[in-house]
Amino acid sequence: MCTETDDDAEDADDAASLLAAGERLQRAASWRWHIATDVVDCTAGWRRIHGCRTAPASLAELESAIAPQDLPAFRSLLQKAIASGNTGTLRYRIVRADDGEERHLVTHLRLCRPRAGLQPRVIASVRDVTDEQRSEERQREPCAALEAAVQERTRQLAAAKAEADAASSAKSAFLANMSHEIRTPMTTIVGLVELMRREALPAKQIKRLEKMNEAAQHPLSLINGVLDLAKIEAGKLILNETTIDVAALLASVAEMTQQQARDKGLRLLTEIGPIPGPLIGDPTRIRQAMLNYAGNAIKFTEHGSITLRLQAQAEDRDSVLLRFETCDSGIGIPAAALGRIFQQFEQVGSSPTRGDGGTGLGLAIVRQIAERMGGEAGVETAAGTGSTFWFTLRLQKLARKRARPAPAQAPATAATTAEKPERRRSDSRLLIVDDERTNRELIAAMLESVDLRADCARSGEEAVALAATRRYALILMDLQLPQIDGIEATRRIRRLPRYEAVPIVALTGNVLADVADECQRAGMSDFVGKPFSMDALLEAVTRWLRSSSAA
Repeated sequence: MCTETDDDAEDADDAASLLAAGERLQRAASWRWHIATDVVDCTAGWRRIHGCRTAPASLAELESAIAPQDLPAFRSLLQKAIASGNTGTLRYRIVRADDGEERHLVTHLRLCRPRAGLQPRVIASVRDVTDEQRSEERQREPCAALEAAVQERTRQLAAAKAEADAASSAKSAFLANMSHEIRTPMTTIVGLVELMRREALPAKQIKRLEKMNEAAQHPLSLINGVLDLAKIEAGKLILNETTIDVAALLASVAEMTQQQARDKGLRLLTEIGPIPGPLIGDPTRIRQAMLNYAGNAIKFTEHGSITLRLQAQAEDRDSVLLRFETCDSGIGIPAAALGRIFQQFEQVGSSPTRGDGGTGLGLAIVRQIAERMGGEAGVETAAGTGSTFWFTLRLQKLARKRARPAPAQAPATAATTAEKPERRRSDSRLLIVDDERTNRELIAAMLESVDLRADCARSGEEAVALAATRRYALILMDLQLPQIDGIEATRRIRRLPRYEAVPIVALTGNVLADVADECQRAGMSDFVGKPFSMDALLEAVTRWLRSSSAA
């Protein structure tokens, strides 16, 4: 017969057995720390988790099993629990006593507030989460590997971008230097030829001057092609849209190439279909594309005819799709070459002994211009049967898109304007800044043709010094100068008294868009690219002198 005391003892044994079974199943344990006496009580599960034969008797012994790097966090959690009475949770590591294996534990501990006659104590539950931890780590490994791969790819892309930016900067610097080195001497050659052609010379000498001018234009066309392509690749090709007459553009192209075709015994024909108008577009770029095609057709056609054809291919309410063609009776193009003729620096039959000249940039530029204007470019040909090169452009109708009016035609020469600059301001004196003596002499001669006088400076510092001694009506400033360049010289001159509004016109062989922007930021009034014609220079000088006088 069981007494009540026996039943209580049996219940206690059952509870202890259930607790031990639960701890084994969940890999859990619990412990108590009596704060006043520093006595620790642990369940059997604690010894099993920690690999110990005996349980710790004090808090110090209990802490000795915790990994050193996690011990400060454990102590901090314990102190907070004692101070606040709140439950705290911590994940930490231990090193098992029997085999030295590192295990991951999660503990929840709280302060047990004393009742009458009892001392305060901390009660904690512990669970071994090593398997869960390792499973999480295995799941994170692919993510970590992917993240590492992404970071490495990002690093590679950043390095590639930096390398590409450096290459682009080097390319821009090379193009700027090449442009300057070619255009600067060409300024002298073209300018002197132009001055001499205006003199009363025998017809034979005029003919020779014309040939000199034609020869000078060839390297200029090459550098212009390279620079155009660089602008297109850099996304800096700006379309100056205005109202245009595409039929008049075609007529001007035919007029410009007629003599070249006639010299080869070719007939140059034009066909223009009905074209709605007026239209909006960039006349300079459209003419450039037409000239490239027409020039190629003449170059590669030895006999027969060439037809320049312009027609409207499609039309909607807002725009017109134009198609321009050059049809020739030339040598045609082999099928194997069709896939690459619109690529940069590619030419059919390229060889060191070819006699047609060129760089292989013309067709690439045409395609880029066409695509920039919403069209495309192509060719229909066969070897020995001639070729039809075509491009399309989508141009907006004027009624649907407002554009600035087409600029008025410039006068034949600046010297024939209604009133010469010196007649308005007899005291006008200009400053020419250029490190090339021949360029200074050439510009001075051009100015003298309209009775303008100028002083000359060979460097940026000399220009600033001269400007400080007197007020010039206008300054023609080269950019690449010794000591300080034209940009810095302009900034310094702008800081001089009475020079806030004096026109400063940049003269440079570097005609990239970035340079023009830099000139404007420095305070320059205008930008004239080398080599410039006498008309272009005098037109700019006349315009700015009048503007300055009116102000």
